[in-house]
Amino acid sequence: MEILKRLLGSKEKQRRETYEIQSSKGVLRLWLEEDLQRDPDTKVEEFWIETIGVSEDALWLLVGRRYGILQFYDWKGRFHRLPARPPAQVVSEILFKEGFLALLTPPYLVVYRMEDPNNPGMWKSFKLSQEGIRPSAGLDLKRGILAFGVVGNKVYTIDIANDLSLKTVEFKSVFSCSEVGEIKGIKILPSLKVFVSGTEGCAIYSMGGSLVKKLPYKPGRAISLLGSKLVLGEDNKVIVLDVNKEEELFKLDVPIRVSGLDGDEEGMFVFLADAEENSLGIVDLSSGQYLQTLKGFGYSVVKVSKDGSIYTSRVLDTKEGKLYQLIKLGSNLLDFIYPKERQEKLIKQAEKLYKDFVSSVEKAKSLSQLDGLKGLKELYSLDIPLRRIRELVLQGEELLKKRRLELFLDDIQQKLKRGEVSKKELKEVEDWLNNAEEKEEIEILTKLKDQINTSLKRMLADGLERLRQSFLEREGSSVEELESYQEVKDFRDLLSKLPKELQLEGERLLEKAIQERIISYRLKRFRIENLRDKVLFGNEEFPKFDGQKRKLLWRLKTEDKLFINGKVFTKVVFEREDGVVLEPKRYSNLVPIEDLRSMPKWIKSYLRHLNGLFSYEPYRVPLFVSFEETPWFVQNLERFVSLIKDQLSFGEGILILEGDAGVGKNFLVEVFSALTNRPLYIIPCHSKMEKEDLTYTYEFDPKRGTKRVFSELVKALQTPGAVIYIDEINTLPPSLVKLFNPLFDYRRYLTLPTGEVIKARSDVILVGGMNPQHYLGVSELPQDIKSRADVMFVDYPPFEDQRGFFYPDEAIILKDYLSSLSDINSEDFTYLWYAVVNGVETEKGMELKTPKREQQIWLIFELLKIANAIRKAYRDYQSQKSEEPVEFVFSIRDTIRCARRLERYGSAKAVVIDTILPKVSSPLEREIIRNIVESV
Repeated sequence: MEILKRLLGSKEKQRRETYEIQSSKGVLRLWLEEDLQRDPDTKVEEFWIETIGVSEDALWLLVGRRYGILQFYDWKGRFHRLPARPPAQVVSEILFKEGFLALLTPPYLVVYRMEDPNNPGMWKSFKLSQEGIRPSAGLDLKRGILAFGVVGNKVYTIDIANDLSLKTVEFKSVFSCSEVGEIKGIKILPSLKVFVSGTEGCAIYSMGGSLVKKLPYKPGRAISLLGSKLVLGEDNKVIVLDVNKEEELFKLDVPIRVSGLDGDEEGMFVFLADAEENSLGIVDLSSGQYLQTLKGFGYSVVKVSKDGSIYTSRVLDTKEGKLYQLIKLGSNLLDFIYPKERQEKLIKQAEKLYKDFVSSVEKAKSLSQLDGLKGLKELYSLDIPLRRIRELVLQGEELLKKRRLELFLDDIQQKLKRGEVSKKELKEVEDWLNNAEEKEEIEILTKLKDQINTSLKRMLADGLERLRQSFLEREGSSVEELESYQEVKDFRDLLSKLPKELQLEGERLLEKAIQERIISYRLKRFRIENLRDKVLFGNEEFPKFDGQKRKLLWRLKTEDKLFINGKVFTKVVFEREDGVVLEPKRYSNLVPIEDLRSMPKWIKSYLRHLNGLFSYEPYRVPLFVSFEETPWFVQNLERFVSLIKDQLSFGEGILILEGDAGVGKNFLVEVFSALTNRPLYIIPCHSKMEKEDLTYTYEFDPKRGTKRVFSELVKALQTPGAVIYIDEINTLPPSLVKLFNPLFDYRRYLTLPTGEVIKARSDVILVGGMNPQHYLGVSELPQDIKSRADVMFVDYPPFEDQRGFFYPDEAIILKDYLSSLSDINSEDFTYLWYAVVNGVETEKGMELKTPKREQQIWLIFELLKIANAIRKAYRDYQSQKSEEPVEFVFSIRDTIRCARRLERYGSAKAVVIDTILPKVSSPLEREIIRNIVESV
């Protein structure tokens, strides 16, 4: 508190005191200004001030402290941040000149092009850092030529007037200054000669580096070029040189040790900073007299601004250590430079410009109209930085800012009403808010920002609702399909207009909406509906078979001849088309052959009776099949039915199901047969099959001898509504394949070895099944069968899509083997699966979610992840993408077998190792599969 009192007390005392110094030009007045804003970093005053720079228009003040600390102020003393702060520990020189700001921050040289002098945010910077060149001290600029000193006592000059990119630095000149020792200061003279000051003296060089004149002074950094005078400070002396004649005008002893000096641009007064004490010396250059020493400030550095302000420093000893305060002095320097009449005339002109500017601002109806106003620029252009003019400029800036804010707010409100705001408008409001200083302005902008955020959130919600409604009217069961919709593209276009946070939220909601759509669509789209006379398989319907029986004719057959009492008798029996034989019960079956020339009445009656009562083949009732109605299974059935309908419609072809063992090819046919009430005939094939296995064979009957028996295939071809499944059709020997050619094309018949033709009924369905070609004992399906067939590939249920979402299809098959999941139907389980595994938290899914169910779903998930990893390894090996021999096929039967034991084991890995590995015979393959299991 004592330190604070000292500081405040000192300021209060000096603020009230005005210094009046009598000079040859009149009374010079100085006073302590109080408008310098304190740096937000309270510790900054612990670091001494190295250098001070003031812009040529007196708008900006830049202070460089120890360790590269920079303080940036405007002419009113308000604190700002310099864009692209240079990465340095030292700031040795600051130079505002010719529209550039140059900083010497060893080992870098940083140059800013002041594109808009009033807007530092627009200043573009370039950093020179070239191997072998280490800028150190000394910096000046004249006519676009920048000169600076480097380590090694050299001066480099660069032409920066045309190009500041300096991607490849080309130096205008480089020369050594060994005569002056270590370089401390540089000034470019009006003649474009270079004055260099160093530790051992100073000298004047041509721009090319030729020594023009060596001078016997050691001013260090205490150099200032004021008009035609070059003023140097050396210890307790001030030397004034004529730069045109390059001669000394006079030398003056002063009562302070000079470390820095500067003066007004007319060269009337020079202000001296003391190297050790808080003392500011004043020299009247016009008379060559030392005027006065002011105590309390003036330590180390001093800089005179074009508006008459004088910036210096003072050091204070405190209990905590030394503090180095920045001091601003006001003065009447401008009164010495500009006559009162001219100042009054300029002020009157400025007030007129300001009045016109105010009128133009008030009339402006849009931001573009404000941007086109020139009044403020005209005020800026007045070349005398009088305080009244500066105040008018400041008032104009505040008025323009206020009006810009009013128009901006109105524009945003209109866009809000029209629902046209986007992240662009939000960013604009945030930029305004970041630059706002007044409480009321901050409150208005904060409220507007909240309104925009609310509007953007509403836009997101409305867009999502439109998207969901569009999903209801469109097909699509995969992410790829949904992503291709124009509505999804429109929603993504909407997201591009939102800020990043809402974009991320929108992407999450879009992903959730797509997944919810996939859930509901797959459950609704791929369903089986069993009606009275037909079955709906997804979008395909198929009629139920009405149970029509095949009619078989009876005929009279004679067997054996016998001689009784001189007559020839024969044994008569009744035989049906399918080989069934009956003997007459009420009559003797021994009939004289002569009586058969005209068929007895009782035989005609018997045949009529048999054809009426026993002429139908027994109906083969399809077996009941239990199955899980998963979308994947129904989708396969829908495709199956579509191809079967083509076969029946065109009366030709065969549908061949291809897929790995255990994917459910046979099951697909069995379910179709059971649901449509059609008799199913399964014809198993193998490589040792012969023609007789497919046509007929002969059997011996002890009573009647050898007789012909038709094969299941022949019987099936003549059975109404039969589904004939030729299993593993590609294992047939080539000699039998030709037998099927007429059966699978438009002819639809099978030729027996006897030449007899068996015509397939028009309602008979032909289906084949085969494993992929790489299976043992399997040969490639001949081209003549391929050309007659439709081939449908049956794969395992889908598990993971490209986005990392996991399908529940195979899990639905397995859920019945776990206690907490077995009582949930397929639809509810699907929502529960998506909630647990995919994070799609639908209302139904979250209602069903319990810790036990969640734990058991993860068990199923782990099992399926292992199964699919092994399936992938198997396919990679078969397709030669991998050299690791995996030939074990992890079928759905295997996942079911493992699922039965999951609850008991409590670990999918343990179940697979105990259940699957014993089936693998190869030690190498067994180890590979074990590694796959352990790594999942």
